[in-house]
Amino acid sequence: MLKGILLSVILIAGAGTGRMLSNARRRRFELLGELLSAMRVLRLRMLNSMEPLGILLRKSDSRLFRDLGNSLREDCGLWECWEELRGAVTKRGCMLDSLTEDDLRLLDGFFQRLGGSGREEQMELFSDCIAQLEEAQTQARRSFSDASKTYTALGALVGIALCILIV
Repeated sequence: MLKGILLSVILIAGAGTGRMLSNARRRRFELLGELLSAMRVLRLRMLNSMEPLGILLRKSDSRLFRDLGNSLREDCGLWECWEELRGAVTKRGCMLDSLTEDDLRLLDGFFQRLGGSGREEQMELFSDCIAQLEEAQTQARRSFSDASKTYTALGALVGIALCILIV
């Protein structure tokens, strides 16, 4: 009986370990959702408000946007501040570590053009970026779903193999 319990624990631990391996993909999916939500709110506030961009960023619900707004200085534009912040937030274990290079290039393009043109151009910038983020989030959802199933099954198989070795 004790051996049966041990084998069950090994099997469950294997499946759980496999599921944990898909967490980076889950974090990417969730982060893209947060960015989409924050970008939609920023678009509304920016296009319907007379407040400076730095203040709007600091009022954001997004930690990334708040940090970017807080890093703005008079001697440094938004793009330069984003470049500095990007290096810090994309390191392993940091806020944006689960984003892909394509995701980061999308954000690069967004922050490079944000606040640098008229209302119509900014509306187009937001629309394009939001559409691309939605597509990236759809892709991230599929990737997470596939990885979760694959890694869970693989972990369970490793658990079964260990059980066979023990028996």
